[in-house]
Amino acid sequence: MDASSSPTAPFHDFDLHARGPVMGEATLDRGLIVLPQGKLVDPDTPTWNSFANSWADLPRDTWMADGGTYRRRRYAAYEVADGQCTRLPHRPHFQDRGYNPLNGGVERWFAPIEQDQPWLPMLATLIHDTAAAIARASGREPHAWSVEAHQFRIEALSGHPGLPTPEGMHRDGRDWVLILLVGGSNYAGGESRVEDADGACLLEHRLAQPGEALLLNDREVRHGTTPIEAVIPGVPAWRDTLVLTFAMIGCAEGG
Repeated sequence: MDASSSPTAPFHDFDLHARGPVMGEATLDRGLIVLPQGKLVDPDTPTWNSFANSWADLPRDTWMADGGTYRRRRYAAYEVADGQCTRLPHRPHFQDRGYNPLNGGVERWFAPIEQDQPWLPMLATLIHDTAAAIARASGREPHAWSVEAHQFRIEALSGHPGLPTPEGMHRDGRDWVLILLVGGSNYAGGESRVEDADGACLLEHRLAQPGEALLLNDREVRHGTTPIEAVIPGVPAWRDTLVLTFAMIGCAEGG
C-alpha cells in the first residue's frame, strides 16, 4: 500500500528530526548519506505504486530466533558489473553471528522476490544507481558488486511492537547498505540511529516519505531502528522498507 494513500495518515503527525547535517548527499566523512525523496527513485509513478503494493504479498519470516512473528520478507541476489545489473540464481542469505547474534550463523532460505513483477526493471535501475552513488561517495572507480535485496514489512501487533532491527545496533557485514522507505500505515516509531565505531551518535532520523533513504558505509558505522507501535489500537500497523546490501566482489565479506 502506498503510504500517501493510507487512510490513517501514518506519517504527518510525527516530526522528522535529525542530529547532524542532513542534505541530499552529505556527511560522507561520517560514512552516511541522507537521500531525500526522489533522489534515487520517483515515488509518483505507476511503476512505483506496483512496486509498493507488492509488499502486501510478503510471506512471514520463519527464521526469527526470538520467536517473533512481526516480520515479513522476500529476498533476491544480484551482481552489478560493467554497467549491468544481473539477477543471480536464488540462494540462502547468510550473516556471521558476529554481525547478527540473533539470527546469524545459519543459511536462511527466504521466499524469492517474484520473477514476473513489472517493477523489476525499476529495481535493477535502483540497484545500478545506488552502486553509482557509492562510487561517487567513496571516490573510487565503479567496480563489481555482490548485491542482496530484501523486501521487509514490520508489523506492530496488538500489544506487541514490531522490531525493524531485533539484533539492535549493528553492522551487516557488507561494505555499503541502503535503507529505502517504501511506505507504511498507522505506526509511530521507526526512527533510524547511526553511530560511529565508538558508539557516538551521528544521526537520528525518521524516514518519513516514500522513496527517502539512508546510504551507509557499513565498514565505518553501525545502524539500528526503533520499534514501531500502532497509533490506533486494533487497526493494522506496518512499516515497509527495501534494504540493499553491497559487498565488493574480490574482497572478503564480513557476513
